[in-house]
This record gives sequence, structure tokens and C-alpha cells, in this order.
Amino acid sequence: MKELFLRWGHLLAILCIPLQGTIYVILGSNTGNDVFYNYAWIDTQIPFIKEFIYPYISWMPILYLGFIYLGLTNKTLFWRTLLTYNVGVIAANICFAVFPTHVPRPLVGGTDLSSTLVQFIYANDAPFNCFPSIHCLTSYLLFIIINRHLNSRPLARISWSVWLWLIIASTVFVKQHSLLDVAGGILFAEAAYWAVHVFLVRSGLARKKAKQRVGATNTSSNA
Repeated sequence: MKELFLRWGHLLAILCIPLQGTIYVILGSNTGNDVFYNYAWIDTQIPFIKEFIYPYISWMPILYLGFIYLGLTNKTLFWRTLLTYNVGVIAANICFAVFPTHVPRPLVGGTDLSSTLVQFIYANDAPFNCFPSIHCLTSYLLFIIINRHLNSRPLARISWSVWLWLIIASTVFVKQHSLLDVAGGILFAEAAYWAVHVFLVRSGLARKKAKQRVGATNTSSNA
């Protein structure tokens, strides 16, 4: 059991995802009266397409699958991606707290599966704290990792990338977010990625210099 935990115990770090989700829910349920309306004219020209609810609800399974895959195949990249995820989502939660936003939703009737799923999402996810879109932030983060760090087969990389962009597009087609929210999610993901990148590079240089100093000291002592 101990050996199993030492080998796969790092996967428990994925529990930070529901923790961050809980913070999001708390912030959304405690929004005050000062809520900003960030829906522009161009957003009104985007049609509501209920069938996009399927890539929209696939977001959470895709997110977990992505982290589990990284945790099983590349522990270093797993920790880097998880750190980036937390930096980005914490920044988003801070934004929700100081800049709460709202987008309007259409009235959705019908009893077909697509309409029922949209109604379920609307009933269980308050239309607040939209900027930046967490769906877009995390989907774009996985897109970055897949295309900048994984040497996967082209077909697999393209398939994952297309689906992640479908998730991003779904946020506006099911009227959960505005285009500004999408842009914000992408910008937050890029900012978090580069912030972590700079941190890791500087940490690596600091460790390298420390080792060089230790080596120089040992050489002097032996002389």
C-alpha cells in the first residue's frame, strides 16, 4: 500500500479542482448588488445553439482526464500544469470577488435532451462571475500543454485541440458567457502559464547557482 501511494499518491492533488469549484460556487451565491453587465452588441448577434451543451458539459470530464493522463505519464508536467491551473483559477476567483459580472440568458423551453440539459445548467449555475470564463481558462490551458509540451501523435493532438476549442465556443453558443469572458479566460491562462514558466526558470537557475557554489566550496576545501 505504501509503495502504491508513493507511486500514484500525487494524483490526489487533483482534488484541488473541486476545491476551487467550491470557492467559485460560494462567490457566485454571494454576489452583491454591484454586478457589471458585460454583454456587448456583438454578443446579441451570436445565435443560441442548444446542441453546444454537449461539449459544454464535457468540460469537467475532459479536465479530469487531462490531469489524470499527465499524472500517469509525466509527473513533472503534471505538477507544472496543476500549479498553472491553480494560479489562473485563483486569479479568476479574485476577479470574481472584486469585479462580479452578469450575462443574460434566453428562455429555453422544450423537453428534448439538449433543452433539458441547458435548463439543468441554468438552474444549477448562477449567471454571475462570468469574467473570465473558467471553462475557457482551463480548456485553453490544456490546449497550451498539449501543443507546447506533449509529443503526442498528430491525430490525438488535433482531436484533443478541436474538442477543447469546441468547449470554448460552446460557452457563447449556450449563452453562458460573452466574447469578453472568452478573451479573458484565454488571457488569464496565458498569463498564468508564463508566470509559472518564469518562476520555474528562475528557480532552476537559483538551484544551479547554489550547486555551483557548493561545488566551488568543496573544490577549495580539497585543495
